[in-house]
Amino acid sequence: MIPVPRPVLEALALRYRAAPDTLAHFGGGRPESDGIVYAYPSGEGRRMLKVIAIPLEGASRAMRCFDERLRFTHYLGTHGARIAHPLPSPAGNLYETSEHGAHRWVAYAMDVAPGTVVRPDAWIPALFRDWGRTIGLLHRLARAYPSWHGAVDPETGEEYLTWREEWQGFYSGCPDGAVRTAWAAIRKRLEALPVERDAFGMTHNDPHLFNLLYDARAGVTLLDFDVANHHWFINDIAIATQTILFAQSGGLDRPLERPEKLRGFLALFMEGYRREHDLDSAWLDRLDLFIAYRRILLYIAMYDDLRRRHEVREAWRGMILSPPEVAGRWAMA
Repeated sequence: MIPVPRPVLEALALRYRAAPDTLAHFGGGRPESDGIVYAYPSGEGRRMLKVIAIPLEGASRAMRCFDERLRFTHYLGTHGARIAHPLPSPAGNLYETSEHGAHRWVAYAMDVAPGTVVRPDAWIPALFRDWGRTIGLLHRLARAYPSWHGAVDPETGEEYLTWREEWQGFYSGCPDGAVRTAWAAIRKRLEALPVERDAFGMTHNDPHLFNLLYDARAGVTLLDFDVANHHWFINDIAIATQTILFAQSGGLDRPLERPEKLRGFLALFMEGYRREHDLDSAWLDRLDLFIAYRRILLYIAMYDDLRRRHEVREAWRGMILSPPEVAGRWAMA
């Protein structure tokens, strides 16, 4: 994330009737961050202002994706989902922009959500149930959202924000030939799956533990829809297991060590999920396919870091080339 130029920050703050000098860094802004978040006084409380830089080269497509994701998030937030969602600016816009140098700077405001980030080794049944219920509600609401196969470019009629685009992006960026072959095999299996309204649509696409806040009273608030995409709903469930697989049970980057942890998490998560959305249990029997999808995606995303961690990289790569059964068949009554 490149630094926000002072004139840009001042211009964007004023469009939200926030005094620039009252903005305080809240989060983000690291080299790997997609943006930076500031907190500012609003009425008797505080709001957050997220600022993102979009290069002017290719800005048309990037803005279409950004706009669609923000509209989806606003739809969810105004229909009862427990998420951090954009609030209209005083001018009535979901976001405001300012061009400076080689970038278009985009900002949107949100309420400050209650809660804190939970440690990955924590075991909190109420959190897992509420996490599942939050994702279940998102999927139920997604069934009524107009875009569900993919967003459509009004000028060309082509779909964008699709799982195939995501797959292609990681395929093109993968430097490991054997892993590329495994990734291609995953695509063939996905292509054979049914695409149905009650199991496919616009999804969060990254609802892992570090993208939510938890408060014992307020429950779960889901954050960061910056990679929202059209995908199978079961993929969100696979991503939710990611933290358990990494921190407690094994099964993602190393062999499965404590299967009872994964099964316990899934039982609690799906208990909450089914309060909001009744996903056919046949999809749960495909969970290993989507864990394999996530395993490869994260390996490619973290490849440069893994090159410095030889033992971890080799274990992870072995899991990709010889994927084990992790979740298994566990259709729930």
